[in-house]
Amino acid sequence: MLYKGAFAIGNPKGDAFYNPFDFDVKNVANTGVVDWAGELYALWEGGKPHKMDPTTLRTTATEVDAVLGAALEVPQMAAHYRVTDADDESKKRLIAFSIESQAEFMQPNKCAFYEWDASGKQAKRETFGVPDATFGMFHDCLVTENWYMLLQNPTALDPKKLLTEYMFAKCALAEVIAFQDGKSATLHMLPRTEAARKIGQKAIPVDNQFFFHHVNAFEPSDGDASKVVFDSAPWSFMDFSMNLDSVTPAFYNGGSRVEYTRFEVDVRMETSSQASLSNRVMEFPQVNHAYTGKKYNYVYAAGAAVKDDVMWGPNQCLVKFNTAPEVGAKAEESVWYFGERCFMQEPIFARKPTGVDEDDGYVLVVVNDAGRDKSDLHVFDAKKIEDGPVATVTLEDHLPPGLHGYWSDVVHA
Repeated sequence: MLYKGAFAIGNPKGDAFYNPFDFDVKNVANTGVVDWAGELYALWEGGKPHKMDPTTLRTTATEVDAVLGAALEVPQMAAHYRVTDADDESKKRLIAFSIESQAEFMQPNKCAFYEWDASGKQAKRETFGVPDATFGMFHDCLVTENWYMLLQNPTALDPKKLLTEYMFAKCALAEVIAFQDGKSATLHMLPRTEAARKIGQKAIPVDNQFFFHHVNAFEPSDGDASKVVFDSAPWSFMDFSMNLDSVTPAFYNGGSRVEYTRFEVDVRMETSSQASLSNRVMEFPQVNHAYTGKKYNYVYAAGAAVKDDVMWGPNQCLVKFNTAPEVGAKAEESVWYFGERCFMQEPIFARKPTGVDEDDGYVLVVVNDAGRDKSDLHVFDAKKIEDGPVATVTLEDHLPPGLHGYWSDVVHA
């Protein structure tokens, strides 16, 4: 195997003489993408971004040390970021982060948040020390008016698996990071403004669960940085050895469910509570970027066809959740089911330039139709998900399942 990623096994057959002691991991830069101020980057949290030509999509520079002219504090940048969209160009921001995967001896993990304005000029940079964050698997971030937020997962290195399996190419690198039952996750509240700095950086325990993707966060009372609500899509547990052989129909009976969940945080008291907003298993949540860090109602996500407290399934439905921005609310749902052998990728929300309402826009989603061995790009009116797509384009080639995308209204010539 020439290029081994973090989720690749050196030798699927388990032969001890196939790539043993080969610890090189390819920077695949295949998890996220962002097009900002005329520059296009492919992202992967395990390494530095790759820079691409926005017209041809060819890679022009691998593992760059600077993004939009700003040097990275940490030699890697996460695949996820937040965009604050607005009609006023001066208020638009791209907000990204870096965090050390392994800290220096007796030092906290170095972390940095970066903010760029619409022209690509760096508007802000904040650095933090995040204690005991090694192997915390920081995949996504959240932002409010006063805070940057990171969720540290209850994970740790499995030294036995590292020495007996990974060294002999019998498991993937990701599999040596083990989920710790009974251990709390940690919410890191990192000050963005002076109001938050007066409260101080906090590390707040959260129930045992695994976080990949977050929905949004907001402060319930304007001007009060001490209370925050954030919504996420936590997994009940995580096992990185899951694969096509282990994910049988029995897996969808209980198993590692992912539910749209609301968390109420008292930053000063360093406490949190949570409640599920819907019992439909979902993933890949998206919101209108004009509502990033603010009170919002609508989320677009990939969801299971079955809605049940125990039974679930793969992502076969586009789901629009409508939830009041208050603790104790429950989500209403609008659903479009694509078909028995159809499996959807991440939905992307495209805001109408003249839009007034939060759901004035379109939702774009690629669906893999296994029955036809084709991929279709469907476009929905975000206000009327249940009416089905308003346009469909069948792609020339079958598009393999992917991860994250980005809607840009810029035409590169």
